[in-house]
Amino acid sequence: MGTGLSDVRNMWLVRRSDGAIHVVGRDGWPVEVDPDTPDLEIVPGWRPAVAGVRHIGGTVNEPPVGVATEMLCGRQVTLPRRPQRSTPVLYDCHACWYVWLGCD
Repeated sequence: MGTGLSDVRNMWLVRRSDGAIHVVGRDGWPVEVDPDTPDLEIVPGWRPAVAGVRHIGGTVNEPPVGVATEMLCGRQVTLPRRPQRSTPVLYDCHACWYVWLGCD
């Protein structure tokens, strides 16, 4: 389902009365969101990858070096002083995804 970053900035989350969750695109048409299959490409903001897992950051922009930031799932991330080699993203964090969607 991957979307570009420019598309992500113009999307918003909508929960219908029947409980279905949709992301509405900039064209006004809903994009189906499956709670069981995370797709962090549609989430705006900072999405750091830690040990192969991509999380949703607690901030919109990347924080300064050395500042500890809490991800939506509760994991603490501190940016190192020296840039690290980027690790490949193996999967998206389900806990961050559920918190972002507002699922119980």
